[in-house]
Amino acid sequence: MLPVDILYLSDRTPVTDRSIPVTVLDELRNRGLLAPDMQKIHFCGVISFSGGLAVFLPRNNSSSRESQALSAHYLLRSLLKFYRDRDTGVFDGDAGTGLIGGESLSLATALIDDYQTNGLYVRRIRVDTTNSGKVVWPETIARGTAYPSPSGPVYIDTVTTRSRYLTDSETAKIHASVMRELYQVYGMLWTGSQGTPEQLQNVPRPEGNVFSWVVHLRRELQFSYSERDIFLLRRLIMYLETGRGTGNGGVLIGVRKFHSLWEAMLDECLVGKYRVNNKLPIPVYLAGSDKFVPVANKNQRTDTVLHNEEKTHVAIIDAKYYDAKTPDSAPGWPDLVKQFFYQKALSYLVPVGTHITNHFIFPGTEKPLRAVHVAERGKVLVTEADCLSEYPPIHCHYQDPLELLRLYSTGEKLVELTREIFTV
Repeated sequence: MLPVDILYLSDRTPVTDRSIPVTVLDELRNRGLLAPDMQKIHFCGVISFSGGLAVFLPRNNSSSRESQALSAHYLLRSLLKFYRDRDTGVFDGDAGTGLIGGESLSLATALIDDYQTNGLYVRRIRVDTTNSGKVVWPETIARGTAYPSPSGPVYIDTVTTRSRYLTDSETAKIHASVMRELYQVYGMLWTGSQGTPEQLQNVPRPEGNVFSWVVHLRRELQFSYSERDIFLLRRLIMYLETGRGTGNGGVLIGVRKFHSLWEAMLDECLVGKYRVNNKLPIPVYLAGSDKFVPVANKNQRTDTVLHNEEKTHVAIIDAKYYDAKTPDSAPGWPDLVKQFFYQKALSYLVPVGTHITNHFIFPGTEKPLRAVHVAERGKVLVTEADCLSEYPPIHCHYQDPLELLRLYSTGEKLVELTREIFTV
């Protein structure tokens, strides 16, 4: 079975860009991911179309040194990690940022990982034997003839049982059929290698249809006792019952708004996390009864705050999934004001003399913007000193989005970027 062809594209690409096939645009519209008034693609993930699979990588990746094929692999792993972390409450919910197809991705990858660890399903049956295997004493005593001896009765012929392992059962055929389908779609994306394992290619297709397969698996489940068998059979049933395994519906896995994943990846990979959100000043309302009422649920929430090893420098990070190639495509005044107030709030928490700095981190490999300042309107600016000192600068940094996918999915850290942040 040949692997699916993969087309690599980018999030936030203009709809009119000729690199996007019409069939991909049609599929995006059919899936509700492309509205008539949208001028750019707002999707990062994987979607199937008539020509194969289209992988939309994060924006601003054109100059990355990372392999697109491996980046698609790390994108899928990052999406799954993001989905599982949110599902366990590590991240707070955010409208429009949920992972589309998270459940199907989790199920498919669980089946692939199980196969890579344990191989094809093997059914164990017990066969009655004589003098070969484990002795069944009750039946031996009931059926056999005992011969006297000084040490007690002796049975020359004993009733025994042995385990026999069947690799060509109908369950194994169903398992192989599902795995062939999964490897055809997810093989390169999840495992990083092309093709279907040879062991799966020679297994005959099971008899009947998907409905009869589910009936058979449910019957098999009733006689299964090992954790692995129960795990596998239940997930095969889930895969088949949810409409997968029929070849219909296609693949759709990803996020419409990648900014939440951008924030989560940077937050996990930067070094020197300083958790302050539960310590920041909160709003307090003076009620009509002259009573002050704190409202802690309306507090300030930073993306990420770091401190160096000596704790003499605190850096406030705002992860911005902006184009940021020019000032016009960079954050506006509301985003700046928020950072200024975060800096002021942090000044109440850290010792006097602590160096506090503000930072934006954009996706990209080039560094067209260095910092954001505030100045009087109409004033000629030559040096940083010509800007208003009351508004501290917000330093701009750029991170290769494909490298970040790799680091986040493999549990590595952004050592160089962290060092760059603490040099200002």
